[in-house]
Amino acid sequence: MIWKHGLIHRWAIMLLTLVLGGFLILPVPSAAQSPVQRYFQDLQSLRADFIQRVFNEQAQIVHTSSGQMLMQKPGKFRWDYQSPAKQVIVADGERLWAYDVELAQVTVRPLDTALGSTPLALLSGVAPIEDTFTVSPVRQQGGLNWYELTPQPLQPEFRLLRVAFKDDVLVSLELEDSFGQRTRLDFQKLERNPVLDPALLKFTPPPGVDVVGDAG
Repeated sequence: MIWKHGLIHRWAIMLLTLVLGGFLILPVPSAAQSPVQRYFQDLQSLRADFIQRVFNEQAQIVHTSSGQMLMQKPGKFRWDYQSPAKQVIVADGERLWAYDVELAQVTVRPLDTALGSTPLALLSGVAPIEDTFTVSPVRQQGGLNWYELTPQPLQPEFRLLRVAFKDDVLVSLELEDSFGQRTRLDFQKLERNPVLDPALLKFTPPPGVDVVGDAG
């Protein structure tokens, strides 16, 4: 089954939808939040290496993966997982493709279905941020400026989002679920608003692989 790490990838997609939606327009008037507002308002694309870690409720790392990511508004992104297993996840604006290289299998779903759960709808900016999240004041830790976003009302799938900046540059995204498990993405070599090759944000199944779902 291609989603052998399905829950892990689902959280990663949810976290990236945070960026894709550009929803993080934090409430005014706090001057400390202005750099965050400007960052997401002006954000059109991203390119970065990432390290993804999943922590259990005892704060122990239970899974680590890494690779490269691309993002282009609206609704396009690409994850190339290199370690521990090669997988490719591409959203082309209409469909979400997930390719497991080891299994030689591709799963494809409509993008609105794949991102259609309540938390993802919130992250994609369906509702105004002030109506759906309580945003904490900035908190400094480890040289980073952290913001915590608590969904209102509380959601069954996640309880808290954390966003970290260093010198007005996005460096980490973290999601905590209702059981205390955390999924964290740390970005490296991040490029903000690069010009991306459109071909990288499209996906064609390689010859000979099994395709599960409607590829159109």
